[in-house]
Amino acid sequence: MWFTHRAWIPIAWALSAINLAAVWFAARPAEPWHATTHAVLAAALALGAQRLMTRRRGIAGEDLQRALDDNEQLQQTIEAMRPRMQELEERVDFAERLLATHREVEPRRAPPA
Repeated sequence: MWFTHRAWIPIAWALSAINLAAVWFAARPAEPWHATTHAVLAAALALGAQRLMTRRRGIAGEDLQRALDDNEQLQQTIEAMRPRMQELEERVDFAERLLATHREVEPRRAPPA
């Protein structure tokens, strides 16, 4: 869980570059083990940075897929509700027409004095 933060990706790349530069400095005084250690560290940190980037993309891909699935479910729900909504609109229109005809037929009463 500690390495899930996105800040670790550039840190790993920077440490890899530093260790790659350290290979040259360690090789100058003819210290092969020291230079080899820096080369292995540079490669390991670069691979780790690539793995973190891949994992980060995978998490983003899973979130995107989950959002697409949720969107599809919402679209299906909306499509299922459309006929009911049309039926309700027809009922409201019928009730409005009925009330309008009822008001036209009923004579208006004068307000009490």
